[in-house]
Amino acid sequence: MKNRKRRKFIKSSLLLIAVVALLVAAVGGTVAYLVTNTSPVVNTFTPATVGTEVTDKVEGNTKSNVQITNKSNIPVYMRVAVVANWYKDGKVVAPWSDYDGLFINSNWQRGSDGYYYYNGTVAANTTVTLFTAYTATDGPDGAHLEMDIISQVIQAEGMGATSAQDAFTKAANN
Repeated sequence: MKNRKRRKFIKSSLLLIAVVALLVAAVGGTVAYLVTNTSPVVNTFTPATVGTEVTDKVEGNTKSNVQITNKSNIPVYMRVAVVANWYKDGKVVAPWSDYDGLFINSNWQRGSDGYYYYNGTVAANTTVTLFTAYTATDGPDGAHLEMDIISQVIQAEGMGATSAQDAFTKAANN
């Protein structure tokens, strides 16, 4: 009886050793195969970049050739804000409000929120004109006009938008 138990124990031990050896060989072989036969994975994802650049020319009291360049690597919707004030001795003396005298290019439309929205998308590295010239007149005595153009862009693709104003509204609501 003692002999039988001993043989059973030896058979069980040999079976267990065989199973462990088989598992070690399978895992080791798989790892060896993967290490020697797998080429490196190259990440081909290129993230989008968005940005703008505003250029203009100022001579005396005339601001001209105001252009916005889409510095993004994707098509975008674009909007700009025209912010201006009359300054005297380094201080704001009056707000500017001559929006009717600002002859905006026909590709732009003024929204109810005060922004000017470009009609359509602007392709990557494309420049669009906001206005060709504005001459400041009728300001407070001794004051000069300082006009800033603030531009914003948002990617056009994937927004499900039909216009620039729609895209910015959707982005604000999300």
